[in-house]
Amino acid sequence: MSMRKKTNEGYWINQLVALKRIIADQEIAGILLVWDGFKPAAMIELSYFPRSKFSRKEFHKKIGDLEKILQKLDLRYKLQINYPRRKNEITHYSYIARNQKKLAEIIAADAEINTKKRRLQVGILLGYPKTAIKAFANGNTLNFQNLPSVILQKKELKFLNFRLSKHWKKELIYLKKKAETIKKIAPELYRKIIKN
Repeated sequence: MSMRKKTNEGYWINQLVALKRIIADQEIAGILLVWDGFKPAAMIELSYFPRSKFSRKEFHKKIGDLEKILQKLDLRYKLQINYPRRKNEITHYSYIARNQKKLAEIIAADAEINTKKRRLQVGILLGYPKTAIKAFANGNTLNFQNLPSVILQKKELKFLNFRLSKHWKKELIYLKKKAETIKKIAPELYRKIIKN
């Protein structure tokens, strides 16, 4: 069921897709999937590195633009900006959800100390397939490189942002629906993800 409400939503979707260099394409797709009702919540990383190819001022302007877009798309969010010195430095995620309840749930789930519980709760809120969530929580995922070569050619795999399980055939159906939803909402973003 679509959560679409406003008449000028297409403009704000295009503005989100046009936000370059601060949010990865998969994260933009995640935000749009929350907006559409495909999934309850999303987690994104907002980090400014010393080696970033733009100024800190430009970065902050884009964060302001992101906030305005999220408000116009009627999404709830808690943004956390990181200033890591190194690429592998631990950063904190920002959270986006359809409503305040789901926002509180994703924040609490990500703060869970028990790793298995955290992975289960976060995975459910991110809308991943239950088979993949359980496999990840139990440390029993499948290396997608081990899939048959004909499967590795599938466009849907470009939308993979979770670990597959031995039930990968079911999970590919989820990825296909995810890709089709993005294609409907933001064709330009779909083409960009497929190309990379």
